[in-house]
Amino acid sequence: MATGQGTTWVVVADAHHARILEVEDAGMLPRMQSTVNAPPPGPRRSPEHGWTHGGDDPRPEVWEEHFTRVVVKALERGEAENRFQHLVLVAPPKLLGLLRQGLSRGLADRLRNSVPKDWARISDAELPELVRPLVEIWPR
Repeated sequence: MATGQGTTWVVVADAHHARILEVEDAGMLPRMQSTVNAPPPGPRRSPEHGWTHGGDDPRPEVWEEHFTRVVVKALERGEAENRFQHLVLVAPPKLLGLLRQGLSRGLADRLRNSVPKDWARISDAELPELVRPLVEIWPR
């Protein structure tokens, strides 16, 4: 049954990749829209060692912050193309906080739900059934 609420994107992320599922309307089965993988962070200057490459940096927080920016840029492109009206984020608690902080005003206005779960190991085949209940009928 169509509700007419519009398309919702559900982002299921961990620190290295994100899957974006699209739900055309509440109650409908989500389908995989795209995958975002984290390219290595660009070079940056280290005061002790001169120039290093981001890929050489083993600190997880560097990767998470970099990946957050990559995911937000993908969402901003979708927003600019008006591909979704609502947004749901699913990520481990720390990454979820980074994602929420990184959202532009327009994306934050579209955010309807955020779920602090690590679903990185959930298969692509199982993910739509877990995501489906997250997309409700949003108030206008």
